Parts: sequence; C-alpha cells; structure tokens
Amino acid sequence: MRRAYRSARLTIILVISVLVLYSLTPYDSSIRSFFRFHSNVIEDYVQEKHPSDAWLFKEQRWPVDAAKDIGIIVKTGFGTRDRVPRALYALANESLIADIVVTQDFPVSNKAKDQYKLAGKPVPVVDIVGWNLERGALAAAEHLERISKYRHLAAAVEAEEWQLADGLGKSMGWELDALKFLSSLEYVWLNMPKKKWYLMLDDDTYVIKHSLNLLLGHLDPAKPQLIGNPVGDYKGRFPHGGSSVIISGSAMSKLYDLNPQVVAEGHLESASITWGDKLLSTTFMKVGVYLDETYRRMFNGENPWTTRMWIDRFCAPLLSFHALGDKETMEEVSITFGKMTKPVFWRDLADIYGAPSFSSFLEEPIRANMEYVGRLDEYSTTVQNVDSVEKCQRICQFQNSDRCLAWSYDPRTKVCNHAPWAIIGDYLEGRLSGINPQLATTAANRCHPLPAALTSLY
Repeated sequence: MRRAYRSARLTIILVISVLVLYSLTPYDSSIRSFFRFHSNVIEDYVQEKHPSDAWLFKEQRWPVDAAKDIGIIVKTGFGTRDRVPRALYALANESLIADIVVTQDFPVSNKAKDQYKLAGKPVPVVDIVGWNLERGALAAAEHLERISKYRHLAAAVEAEEWQLADGLGKSMGWELDALKFLSSLEYVWLNMPKKKWYLMLDDDTYVIKHSLNLLLGHLDPAKPQLIGNPVGDYKGRFPHGGSSVIISGSAMSKLYDLNPQVVAEGHLESASITWGDKLLSTTFMKVGVYLDETYRRMFNGENPWTTRMWIDRFCAPLLSFHALGDKETMEEVSITFGKMTKPVFWRDLADIYGAPSFSSFLEEPIRANMEYVGRLDEYSTTVQNVDSVEKCQRICQFQNSDRCLAWSYDPRTKVCNHAPWAIIGDYLEGRLSGINPQLATTAANRCHPLPAALTSLY
C-alpha cells in the first residue's frame, strides 16, 4: 500500500514538473512542438478510426457573411500573373464577393489595375515586396541575394524587357513567393476594413464558398486561430499554401498589433527562408498561435481529377482545390462548382463528375482501361507477382477489407496497388481497376444529410 502511494506521488510530481517546464518554455520551443505534434497524431488516429460529422450539424454559433466578414488575399508572381483574372472569375462564380487584394512580387502596371475585377468592380493590386522594401521592413536584408533578384526582376518589368522578365519570374518565383506571406497579411491588416476571417489563396487555388461557410460558422473568430492543411515535421508544422490558409481576425491582431518585433523578425527571415507558408506558421507560433489540425480533412491540395477521396473524409466538407493553373482547368472547375447551392462533401465528387456510383461495383467489380487508385505514396500498398486481376481484387476487398477503398492491377507487370482512397477515375490503357463497394457504402452510411435548418442557409 505504501509502495503504491509512493509510486502515485512520484507520478504526480513528474506530471507537475513536465507541465511547469512546458509552461516556462518559449511558445515555439522544441518541447512544445514535440508535445503538440504527438497530440495531433493521436487526435488524427482517433478521427481516422472513428470519423464523425456530428459537430457539423449543430447550430452555427458564428455564421458568416462573406461580404462583411471575410478578407481575401490572392498571391501571384510574374510567371503566373495570367492566372489572376481566372482566379477572380472563380471567386465571383462562387459568389465569394468579399474585400480582396491581389499581392504580387513585381511592379504594378496600369493594365493590371484595369484588368483585375471581381464581379465588375476593380480589385486592388499591390507590389507587396516593393511595398515592404519602401517602408524599410527589409532594410537589414537588402544585401541578400533574394532582394537583388527582386530588384533585377522589377527593373526588367519597368523597362518592358518581357523576355528577360519572364525568364526571371519562372526561375525564381518560389523564392520571391516567400517574401509575400507575412507582408501580404500585414498589408491587408493595415489597409482593409477589419474582418472576422482572412483567407490566403494561391492564384491556382479554388475555394468552395458553401463548404467554407459551413466550417467557419462553427468557429469563434474572437479566438486566435490558424487553420489549414498541415505539412512538415514536429519542429514546424505549417499549412500548405496551395490548399488555402484561414486566419482569424483575433490571430491577426495578436501578431500585428501586439507583437511588432516578432513581425519585424519574420520579414527579415523571409529574405532567406525556403518556404513562405512555413515562415507564416513559425511566426505565429512565436506569439502562441499554433496551426489547428482539427479540420485538416476539409482542405485539399489537388485538382478534382486527382483528388483522393479518403475513407475517413467521406463525411467531411470539401473546401478547396489546387493546381488549377491551366486556363481550361480553372474555368471548368468554376463552372462545375459555382452552380452548387450547398456544401460539397468529399463523397459527392464522383457524382458531381458523373463517375460510376460506388454501388455499381457490386455488379461490375472490374473496370478495364481505368485507374481508381491514382498517385501512390507511403499510405498505398504495392504487391508484386500477383497472377491475376481477381487475386488483386481479393487482396483489397477481403484481405484488407477495412482499409482498402480502391485497387489497380497491371497485367503486364503483375503489380497490384491498393489504397485507403479512390479517385473519380482516370483512363489508362491496359489497366484494370475497381473500388471496394462494401467499404464505400459503409463509409457513406456514417454520414448525415444536412438538416433543414442548415439547408435553408444556402
């Protein structure tokens, strides 16, 4: 009895010591990052094994009106500037008529001022790197190579040396992009009417308004929040910029109003850091605002045709698409999703594009010249030396029935791939592929239809 008491006492002392140590470390310390990372891993595991959409159908405590409550930043570069009109058209098609600013990394021409419109109204455009230089935020970094590259590009644009400017823009666009994240947010914070939420987009990102509204209606904008599609290791988890990034007005105030020194340090780091979206996250970490991974399953960094419908995302709203840089691609997605009158869920994607229903694979389990697995990664499984397509199907639907949603077989190489997701289907000569209809049906049956009270909002 005495030994058990001593053991419990030591455990309590250890826990208290860890909590005290945790509270004394800086917001961006490795210790805090380590504990947050593993906490997120546990939460993600629970969500994967026991997905639930119940919270989505509770009453919205903080409903949003995009025109009043959301500020939007569209980032672009010289090499991708032609995408901006299509990105603005997509926002207008989604009726996402909000205060918006286009930020770029080269001088603004009169043509751009006249060309960029949202629902017929001019959209402000700013050379955000030039703005940051002019006000002295990068004064201590002006000797660095990245700033010299910006000046070289700016000089070529102003001299109308378009061939040179195009070459420069394509070769160093990712470097200049890192200079735009913190400065773009600060610019809208200083120059745009204050908003509940701020949305940062790449010029090839598409956001589904009704899905966005469904999410934001359950989130308190008075709480400092950074939300997105997490990537990176425990030392610096950050939101993938192409999937869209959401920041609450409270988080903006905490960073830009209350911690100007942290902002100043971040601007200087932007002149040498590799990824701007990572700098965004690590800068917010320094003031105690961490990337919230709770809603990671709603963000998407792929286009509709390569989007992977994961089993544990069936019941979640689908909020974004990325990699829509081609003219036809962005316009097609705008037309398809702009006419939606309610939130889009991951499970809806196949129906929207007229792909075979999941239940149709009960009668016709094997589809010739089709691919339903798509891109392979560490979560997919490859089995070599599989003698027949029927064996590949059985590996998925019987040996891995609780986690294999799609399978694919190459009869020439006898390779069988299977994965816990499915794409809407891609034509691939000689490929044999299919979807596990039992698992798809089970996953879909967990989902709840939108209640009338929420349907009336759309």
